Amino acid sequence: MDSLTKDEIETLPKQFETVPYSTFFKLWYALQKSLPPDKKGEILTKIGRTIGREFDDTGIENIHDFLNGLQRFLEQEWAITNNAEVDVVRDNNGEVIKLKAKQDSCKMCYANTYYRFQDNGSPSCMFPQVIMGILSKVKNKFGFKNLRFEGVQKGGVGECAMTWNLR
Repeated sequence: MDSLTKDEIETLPKQFETVPYSTFFKLWYALQKSLPPDKKGEILTKIGRTIGREFDDTGIENIHDFLNGLQRFLEQEWAITNNAEVDVVRDNNGEVIKLKAKQDSCKMCYANTYYRFQDNGSPSCMFPQVIMGILSKVKNKFGFKNLRFEGVQKGGVGECAMTWNLR
């Protein structure tokens, strides 16, 4: 294959809608296991923000549109969870101050948990950085400032609720 047309190149990221979970699991597990501990955070931050910047904000005019688009991204485009619940927290003036995201089947978590128990490893979650990449993309549209990951409430394997400060 010497060269590809621009159209052929643009179809490469969407050639396969999904990959078998076993392929993803093995890749994510191997990545977690192979990254040097002192570089893991930096590398996964860069990867996560790159994925987040792929979020398509075309046609998003209000916070409702954004939440619908974010849920679609998490469940269908990035397809990292089967069921995402996303919502915002508002202050007394009605200003959006936080983003909350819950997932029930985060595909990274299963490999992370296996790595923790099988290899006594210290896995890292990339989900917060993906959302930070998305928030960076829409921050000017919604006037978000001082974006910061606040924390996570863990549930069972694949289940958690995360919060980001937007003000």
